[in-house]
Amino acid sequence: MKRFMLFMITMITLLASVAHAISSREYSQLFHDYNACFILYDVNKDKIVTKYNPHNYCNERVAPDSTFKIAISLMAFDQGIINQQTVFKWDGIKRELPGWNHDQTPQSWLQNSTLWVSQRITPQLGYARIKRYLAGFKYGNQDFSGDPGKNNGLTFAWLSSSLKISAKEQLEFLKAMLNNRLPVSAQAAANTKANLYLGKLDGGADYYGKTGSGRHGHNEREANPSQLRDGWFVGFIENGNERYIFVSNLSDKIPAIDKSYGSMILKPITVQLLNEYFSTKQ
Repeated sequence: MKRFMLFMITMITLLASVAHAISSREYSQLFHDYNACFILYDVNKDKIVTKYNPHNYCNERVAPDSTFKIAISLMAFDQGIINQQTVFKWDGIKRELPGWNHDQTPQSWLQNSTLWVSQRITPQLGYARIKRYLAGFKYGNQDFSGDPGKNNGLTFAWLSSSLKISAKEQLEFLKAMLNNRLPVSAQAAANTKANLYLGKLDGGADYYGKTGSGRHGHNEREANPSQLRDGWFVGFIENGNERYIFVSNLSDKIPAIDKSYGSMILKPITVQLLNEYFSTKQ
């Protein structure tokens, strides 16, 4: 009798934790106005558990924009340029986002996506070291030259510029980071992962991530900048002993009327999909 009861409790627990499938119809409704990709990968089982990629957008390389801060963080921690107690002193210049207008820590830099911190770190790393890391990370096209003819790679290469990466390559990069297979110290990876923490999904799973926004085509530093937006949201989930990686990105199909950043559109969609997938059956 005890064995039977134990069996029933185990089965009920397993059934309660079954993830909800995401239908192709729901994907299509959420991403109707965009070229988009969504990948959810089970780290423990080494397989993709759900994917939206109707037009092969997961293989299209676009600028990583602020998701590149993950790579910068790994490099900076690995080189000892920063540690968890580092304070980046604000220069007093008022910038467009309020969260940028104060001193920053390595965590707030990622949380607020503070551009001026990135642009302070990358020159300290230097072009040669960044190129070596990009090769070791197998990070997209590894082109850190920047805007054509402007010699600004150290401060702009990842911002709708020369550096490009696909969603599929982002997945491989995050897999390598979680499995400590990148050419950085374990501490550099642990610090970066900790600073990406965003909170809990509705079902209680912890999630970590980084957004990114830019232009799909000519950036705002060029003549006739593109009116098509790019948006990224990438990261990972810890649900008990289970680990998952999510990668999502989108771009407008037609020029955008509103001025919202691409990530402001994408992040709520991605969180909705994650909450649905990880919700438990009652």
